[in-house]
Amino acid sequence: MTTTEERTGSTTGPGRRRDRRPPWARALRRYGPVTSVVALIAGAVVIFGGGDGDGGGDGDGAAAAGDGGVPPMEELIRSGPMTPQKAELEGIDPDEIDWGPNCDTERGTIKLVSVYAPPCVEPFEGDNGGATSPGVTADEIKIVQYQSDPALDPLTAATISQAGADVDPESARRTTQAYVDLYNALFETYGRTVVVEHYTGTGAGDDVEKARADAMAIAEMEPFAVIGGPAQASSVFAAELASRGIVCGPGCATALPEHIVEENAPYLWQALQTPDQGVVAASRAIGNYAGPGKAELAGDPAMRERDRVYAIVHYDNASGDHQPVFEKFVDELAEYGIEPAIDVEFTLDLSRAQENARTNISRLKEAGVTTIIYYGDPITPSSLTAEATAQDYWPEWILGPSLLMDTTIFGRLTDGQQWRNGFGVSTNPARTEFEQMDSFRIYEWAYGEPPPNNNARVIEPPIRTMFTGIHMAGPNLTPETFRDGMWRTPPAGGGPTTPHVSWGDHGIWPGVDWGGNDDGTLIWWDPEAVGEDEVGNVGVGMYRYANGGERFLPDERPASLEEVGLFDVESSVTVYDEVPEEDRVPDYPPPQL
Repeated sequence: MTTTEERTGSTTGPGRRRDRRPPWARALRRYGPVTSVVALIAGAVVIFGGGDGDGGGDGDGAAAAGDGGVPPMEELIRSGPMTPQKAELEGIDPDEIDWGPNCDTERGTIKLVSVYAPPCVEPFEGDNGGATSPGVTADEIKIVQYQSDPALDPLTAATISQAGADVDPESARRTTQAYVDLYNALFETYGRTVVVEHYTGTGAGDDVEKARADAMAIAEMEPFAVIGGPAQASSVFAAELASRGIVCGPGCATALPEHIVEENAPYLWQALQTPDQGVVAASRAIGNYAGPGKAELAGDPAMRERDRVYAIVHYDNASGDHQPVFEKFVDELAEYGIEPAIDVEFTLDLSRAQENARTNISRLKEAGVTTIIYYGDPITPSSLTAEATAQDYWPEWILGPSLLMDTTIFGRLTDGQQWRNGFGVSTNPARTEFEQMDSFRIYEWAYGEPPPNNNARVIEPPIRTMFTGIHMAGPNLTPETFRDGMWRTPPAGGGPTTPHVSWGDHGIWPGVDWGGNDDGTLIWWDPEAVGEDEVGNVGVGMYRYANGGERFLPDERPASLEEVGLFDVESSVTVYDEVPEEDRVPDYPPPQL
């Protein structure tokens, strides 16, 4: 572990370990005699069956689209392709089934070097039903990958590029194709080949009319699904695709509130927690660790002697899609006696970022705010913290629900002396060295060299998500059976470097879980720490993960700063030298591509 000078006297050690049996085996225990997948830290770098031996299911979906609920897990498993879980349920010895060469029969998952490898399915033989859905034929499944044009949003592209991320569309396409080739060889696609076509957006990320026009143009390409999309116009883009019966996968539907996802079910899929889930998780952490009392984490010594006065600085788009989530955030915080004295709403406008920051920081300072709770994109804190320093204002900074602000690559854009005065709730896992991160490790394993684009960690997970849903859907591929495939995939992950991921109903969130990531950890900014960021750039300033990156599901979080390990440098980690034992997977021979 990388360490710097200890900030507090806490001696909290690393937290408890979880059961590390294969994901499908843990699911069997949870669901009785029967019984993730993917989306590991995704998010756009732009801001904001029958069991009859044919490997297929009944094919009509276990539930009707839009019925508002998830069928019982037993029903989902029975209606899907033959898996080890289904064999157990039907009283079949899994050892009597020939799972094919891509199955690790001891773990019951395919031979992919990731904890998110889905369950094995019986190799498919027979008639796959042909054109079961738009974008699906007997031979192919078409997916369109949306890519932003850096020339149309140069300020955003330049900001991201300055942070060290590769914004080159051509290297991103080559990286995408390499993962598609690999997953066509490893996942069961029922006699079909997944084909990815590319579409370059015609507008900036916040151009609503261009987003709608782009969605209509993509629909004319007749795909089954889309990955990627215009970040800030995501709701318009995703809804237009859904209205035309096209699945909008991770990166297409980015950080959308649940009411939008539910209105467009079963077409919208997200990689991280939904904003609604994020405010629940953040409120519990803020209530437990920064509730009413002295502002002891502020940078100003005099401010530390004052009682906390809260403000929420929160993002919304021009359509006001995030207003219901903000209102829920306020309600959740109120459960802990936290009532904001002021709220500052903003939209992302980089051309006016510093001007807006000057106004907003002045408002917060004049209102006597000691504690700023931030909910938004990963670029705005750069101007906010710079302006706070310019105005000699040193409050507490609490990172709530956000997109990518919990990454070192964007943390380095802030004034680090400001950003160190607080903590964050992160869905991101503790990091390993660059080449050991899941997406990079998979590419190196398959091809013997690093991926062409250093944003592989963003590019790869949505592809894997789509392949997993197809793999678990069975041969009769439709948006409904894709949904059921996602729901029946057992939860996976939960170690320090592997977030717990699931969709549907696995007893983690109330109602239908439309987000992928379930758990989180606590982080704080160390402006003196030196190391690599998420795309391999060595620099100064890094996030520290409390208790070695120990992760907590919504109802698990400890009640005190000491127990959770916040600001205890010795028990924290910035980057693991090697993958923790509980997150390791077997090293299989790579497939012949």
